[in-house]
Amino acid sequence: MAVTPITGIGASAAGSAGGTKSPSGFGDAIARGIENVSNLQQGADSALAQFAAGGNVQIHEVMAATSKATLGMQVMVEMRNRALEAYQQIMNIQV
Repeated sequence: MAVTPITGIGASAAGSAGGTKSPSGFGDAIARGIENVSNLQQGADSALAQFAAGGNVQIHEVMAATSKATLGMQVMVEMRNRALEAYQQIMNIQV
């Protein structure tokens, strides 16, 4: 009886079953999250600059982009806080 491996975060079962791609770890997931937040912030900055220059951007698009970027940053900060707290708890374990 064959057991299928557990896929990583954001990986599909079909993609990992092929064996051509190396499994992604926690560090890769964090790096992708940081990259996504960076892209959201760049998109918000671009929309705001276009709106300020009188471009063809509506105010609700600017507000949605800035809200997504803010929420993404808040999630990443909270993840960092939780990871740091877990690290500190592990370091305080007495052997």
